[in-house]
Amino acid sequence: MKKLLLICALGAAMFATGCSGNGNSSKKDSTGVKTEKQAKSQEQEKEYEVTDGGLLSINGLPMLVDFSAEWCPPCRQLKPIFSDLKKEYKGKVDFVTINVDSMPELAAKYRIESIPALIYISRDGQELYRSVGFQQSLQIKADIAKYLN
Repeated sequence: MKKLLLICALGAAMFATGCSGNGNSSKKDSTGVKTEKQAKSQEQEKEYEVTDGGLLSINGLPMLVDFSAEWCPPCRQLKPIFSDLKKEYKGKVDFVTINVDSMPELAAKYRIESIPALIYISRDGQELYRSVGFQQSLQIKADIAKYLN
């Protein structure tokens, strides 16, 4: 019984903190080549530009950047929360999702080692705060109030 509890506790801890790895588990098409569908969809909704210093909002707003991947369960759990917050904070904060499989250079630039990773970036492109692992909506709102307002 103790072993079962230990295994359950370890599994819960891993789920709560996030996924780590190099992202080599991305989806591939029938020829075995990584798909570019997600990268293209990111380009269509682009609210940011990549500069030498990192990410910068095109709208001049502070940003909340979600570094994630499709294969990551906590990332998938965060996705609807992030989408709802994006609507709620429209015009006040830009919400950007970066797929670490599609944009590994950017993930490396921000030293992303575990996902989901939320990075709070000021209007001038400076990283203010980061959190790693799944976050509830109320916690994200509190962090926005603290770091981006």
